[in-house]
This record gives sequence, structure tokens and C-alpha cells, in this order.
Amino acid sequence: MPKSISIVIPARNEEDTVAAVVSRVRDFAEVAEIVVVNNASDDRTAERAEAAGARVVDCRRPGLGEALKTGFAAAKRDLVLKLDADLGQFDPGLVPKLVAAFTEGTGMVKGSWFDPTDDLPMTRLLIRPLIRQIFPEIDHIQSPNSGIYLIDRRLVELSYMPSNNSADLDVMLQVSLRNRAIREVEIGKISHDPRDRDHYNAMAENILELFLRYHSATVTRREVGVSCP
Repeated sequence: MPKSISIVIPARNEEDTVAAVVSRVRDFAEVAEIVVVNNASDDRTAERAEAAGARVVDCRRPGLGEALKTGFAAAKRDLVLKLDADLGQFDPGLVPKLVAAFTEGTGMVKGSWFDPTDDLPMTRLLIRPLIRQIFPEIDHIQSPNSGIYLIDRRLVELSYMPSNNSADLDVMLQVSLRNRAIREVEIGKISHDPRDRDHYNAMAENILELFLRYHSATVTRREVGVSCP
């Protein structure tokens, strides 16, 4: 029998794409349910997701982290696959690939993808340098900022998660601090909505704040024995 998973899809004003994402992954044997988190949308995201076969839960506080907290808490399975609601071209076969890679001792499997229109400035210029300095044990991960991943949700302390768009990274760092393996699987070409400079500027500040918080907690833990997630 295949592993049984919940898929969680945070969605804020994604009426144009969310139904297609749900439809492309709903029929895999591994998928027990698809939970779409309607994150303070003011369009038809919820209606279109439900019509496509998802269970919709509402999260009125905007922010990726808020949506992830709601979705992870609502999921009925411990293994949770997080997907983005704005995916364009992608191979739905990523679902069985990620599940197959989730072997004993694993806490997370990241999907590594490429987009010919995105040279991943956050990953190249900020995230990977921060990982090398603060979390060298996961420096093998080539796509740390990927928003497509399978986790054991029991490893994630939801109250510790930031509300903003650094939440996907926080999930990975929490799993790493639990001393569980983080693996990576190639999932091919994926198209996202284009990002502008203001988006990247805000993301950079959130990411830097996240890593500085973990660095401070790690230093404290080493000096006085206080644990962090």
C-alpha cells in the first residue's frame, strides 16, 4: 500500500489557477485529501477549489505562515505535501516521486525544480550563503526555498512559525533541528507567477530576520542549554 498523504495548498486570490492544480494531483493513490487554505481571498478561489474536489478551510489572517498553520492543523494525515496554488506548467508525477523518497529517518523531502524565467536571486544571493554560515548541515540542499515539499507535520511546531513568506524555510529549519534527514528530488520544470522587485525586497527582509532569530536561539542553546525547535 502506498503512503497516505494530505496535500495542503495555501491560496490567496488564485481563482485562475487553483482548480487546475487541484485537478492535476487529486487522483493519485497516495492522496487521501486535498486541503486548500483560502487565505483572506476576495475572489472565487474557495468556490473553484471546492468544485475541483478540494476541502476548503478559511484563514482570515493574510500571510503564507498563517495559511500553513491553518492547513497543517487541518490535515488528516501526518505526511503533508505542500503545493503552491499559482503553479502553471508542472508534472503532477511529482506526487509519487516525493512520496517514494520519504524513507525511514526522513523528515522532509524537497522538490527541486527549474524555471527558465527565474534565476532564483533569493536562493543564490541570500538563502544559500546564510545556510552555509548558520546551517551547514543542510548545505547539500540546492533548492532550499522551494515551496513544494513533503513533511512529517509532527516535526513542526506551528506556534513558532512566522506569519510571512519565510514560513516554508522555517519548516525546513525546524525539521533540521529535529535531526531528521532532509532529502531533495528533481521534479522538473515549473512555472510560477512572475515576481517583482518589491516582492523580493520584502522577502529578503523576512528571510534575514528568520535566520537571525534561529542564529540567536542556537547561540543561546549552546551557552545555557535552552532548546529551540
